[in-house]
Amino acid sequence: MRNFIILAFATLTIGCSSFGGVGANRFFVEKRWVRNTLVKEHQGSERQHRFSPVITSDLVIQGNAIDGVVAYDRKTANPRWRIPIRDGSESGAVIDGDTLLFGGSDGFFYAVKLLTGEIRWTYPIRSESLGQPYASDGVVYFVAGNNVLHAIDIQSGKLVWVYTRRDASNLSIRGGSQPNVAGEYVYAGFSDGFLVAIKKSSGALVWEVSLNRNKRFRDVDAHPIIDGDRIFVPSYDGALYALNKSDGRVLWSVEEGGESAVTLLGNRLYVSTSSGKVLALDKDSGKVLWSFQTSTGIAVRPAIYREMVIAGEMRGALVFLDSRTGQKISEFHPGWGVSSEAVVDADKNEVYFMSSGANLYSLRLAWRRWAKTWPWGE
Repeated sequence: MRNFIILAFATLTIGCSSFGGVGANRFFVEKRWVRNTLVKEHQGSERQHRFSPVITSDLVIQGNAIDGVVAYDRKTANPRWRIPIRDGSESGAVIDGDTLLFGGSDGFFYAVKLLTGEIRWTYPIRSESLGQPYASDGVVYFVAGNNVLHAIDIQSGKLVWVYTRRDASNLSIRGGSQPNVAGEYVYAGFSDGFLVAIKKSSGALVWEVSLNRNKRFRDVDAHPIIDGDRIFVPSYDGALYALNKSDGRVLWSVEEGGESAVTLLGNRLYVSTSSGKVLALDKDSGKVLWSFQTSTGIAVRPAIYREMVIAGEMRGALVFLDSRTGQKISEFHPGWGVSSEAVVDADKNEVYFMSSGANLYSLRLAWRRWAKTWPWGE
């Protein structure tokens, strides 16, 4: 009997951890389901499955970097529809009304019906699409892999304007900035180390600022986060910047670069750095409040669940940190590392993410009393 109890304890705690005394509330991470998104096993070179899950009330939509985009039922994990795409999609997607918008690695940008996967239109961009799109007022904006910012009318699929930058460097991180829109301007980063403000109506340049000139990888691949009159954005191996939105003037900077966008919660910024840290900073001053060093490589963009920061290690686990202190609360090991940003549905206590093995995970988060979990507890 004693051996059975030990075995049961070891089995039930795989993939999760908890804290709190006997009889206290403890946090648990449980796997709801997992689905491999590939049509068939991939035998070639390793790919980056960075497409973050897109969730609706009924669907989870996920792309991989090999063969396409697929929609699953959130409850049953059964596939609803699939779109075959040569070399898949890495960019991520955005929903506008009943339309799903995303770029493929086959040189086309796609608009499809959200519920059925029927293709409404495609637009030839003559490059792979690496940056997540952004939709605003009937127009979708995205940066293609050749450093071209496109603005396309969502209803018709016709080009509104393009803005092009030239990058003479041969060194670049494989990625792309998701644009952001505020007022009359579009903000986007590029592989030459510049952040630009573009006039939304015409595509004309309003201002540009160099955020990384002398480093090895100058890329500004992160989504610029706008908060009032400030923009927060990192360059890859340069620094994290707070900029004045109207002219790009630097307000403060911290010598910690990164690939992904910051996450804003109250008066704090949370960011994953290219040096393998997850940082919490005061958004007004840039003061580092705490630092968590990942165990394997860098982490994807942090997500928020209640009072926790969720950060996926690209070669390790999905870790759950106390947002106030940075202390690790729990972790979940998918076995292949975490390659996409975690997407949280706080109302349903669910988390979705993509692993480096092209597996889509659905997790359930729960607080339970120890006595309800272990019958011999208090």
